[in-house]
Amino acid sequence: DHLRLLRRDLALPDDFEQSVILAHPSLFRLAVSPDADSPRSKYVEFLPHDSDPPDLAVPAVHRAREREYRAARGAGAGAGAEEDARFAFPIRFPPGFKIGKFFRIAVWKWQRLPYWSPYEDVSGYDLRSLEARRRMEKRAVATIHELLSLTVEKRTTLERIAQFRQAMGLPKKLKEFLLQHQGIFYVSTRGNQGQLHTVFLREAYWKGELVEPNELYLARRKFDELLLMSPQKANLERMLTSMGREWREVSGNGSGSSSGGAVSGDFRDDEDEGSGSDSGVESQYID
Repeated sequence: DHLRLLRRDLALPDDFEQSVILAHPSLFRLAVSPDADSPRSKYVEFLPHDSDPPDLAVPAVHRAREREYRAARGAGAGAGAEEDARFAFPIRFPPGFKIGKFFRIAVWKWQRLPYWSPYEDVSGYDLRSLEARRRMEKRAVATIHELLSLTVEKRTTLERIAQFRQAMGLPKKLKEFLLQHQGIFYVSTRGNQGQLHTVFLREAYWKGELVEPNELYLARRKFDELLLMSPQKANLERMLTSMGREWREVSGNGSGSSSGGAVSGDFRDDEDEGSGSDSGVESQYID
């Protein structure tokens, strides 16, 4: 049921239960919980095989970290630089964000903190110690990071992420938790009078645009532009298209050019009411 809420963000069809899950019994299993009051009354299980690619359960941040690790080693960086990148996340704070000395040290400590992968089973670990709780907090950051990485536009609403709170072991105060990590996530409260919160993966955007746009993202943007196009502009577009077609018929060649407007993004690297003035990392990791 939670996947149904995210089906558009994950580019799943409306009938994904039949066309994707049930149509591939060798890959997925649809399980039903005997407890009717369980938040996961129906859930999907992935069936691993020996033929699965080795990087199937490797999070996106691990792949990016591996590239940085190899680049640092190729550039002749010392062991300290490699150790800094071993468990680090790409961080880019918004303009005007005040970074003090103690906060910088806190972020440095947090970046070097080991944690368990979102795909790793931690049910058998003792999580009562302070160190284990810190690792689980960083694991929650990695889990949300991976969830956003799997979406088409590298963003989704906070309310949809909250639906996975129990299944993924996320904290209860999710908005406050995300605002503690403003260098990784961007929380926007624009639209619906500030009642709708959209969470962006900050590293995936630059000046409002996806750094690595995919074909589905570009198609959706173009479709949105067509929906927002005024009737006058639509008539002009049709007239220019018709004139271009007639010219190609007269000239007898198929050459032509088409131009499109720049894709505008909803995310901006600026501060709004959704971004706090500081992070809670300092109070948690500074003695």
